Amino acid sequence: MDIRVFKGLNAEWALVCGEPGSGEQVRGWLEQAGVLCRGEGPTELEELLGWIGVRDRRLGREHSDQWMRVLLAEASGEGAEARLAARVVVQAMLDGAVRMTLSLLRPGRDFDEVGQVVVASLYRVVRSYPLHRRQKVAANLLLETLHRASRELRDDDPAGLEWDPALAERPGTENVAEIACRNALAEQAVASGLADSPGELDTAQAELAELLLWGMQKGLLTQARARQIAAEVREESRSAAGVSAVTWRKRRSRSVARLRSVAEQWVQAA
Repeated sequence: MDIRVFKGLNAEWALVCGEPGSGEQVRGWLEQAGVLCRGEGPTELEELLGWIGVRDRRLGREHSDQWMRVLLAEASGEGAEARLAARVVVQAMLDGAVRMTLSLLRPGRDFDEVGQVVVASLYRVVRSYPLHRRQKVAANLLLETLHRASRELRDDDPAGLEWDPALAERPGTENVAEIACRNALAEQAVASGLADSPGELDTAQAELAELLLWGMQKGLLTQARARQIAAEVREESRSAAGVSAVTWRKRRSRSVARLRSVAEQWVQAA
């Protein structure tokens, strides 16, 4: 599986972070908007984005909505500053873009080609975000990116992921994009023999299925090997009742050890 698009983005991000004054520029926008106090946060761009992510986890969605709206307002303009603001938001959304790319894979689709569609869609969404949408900003970005990417892919493949744009307008749908991607992954897992039915996958099993599917796409795992691991984990889950915690941990450790090299490459690729 070719992952050039995301490797290229990470390489580009390193160059953006190396530009003199990029971190100060972004921090200055957030200071002017009152999201940060003067002098608060790192001045290096890569460190600043990581620091903001930590604050997001502590302060919640309201904080992420605030700083993202500031950068999206800048990104709607023209010139180098608009490109910088857009690039920071894209980098912040990159993990979601990787997961979305995997969820949109179908037989005959190349990971890198799908990734290019997803990233291009994400850039367009970032540059044209409607600023009156003041809440659930990250969720709205993912929703609209999924809408655009799935529509473009469906034009080339009528069997692609169906998408109902009305979902984006319903209340309480903050995690619709994540749910849609998870459902698509579950369907792939069933089609590949990694699960008996989409409904049986809990969060941990869905994450395992995602890793196995990625390993198969990259050629690190054969389908037979991936099915074997998935079956073993399912059997362990079914037989967990009455099994001691120590025994359970040993069983799960064996599965993790078999997947360690795949997981390490997955992290590097993302």
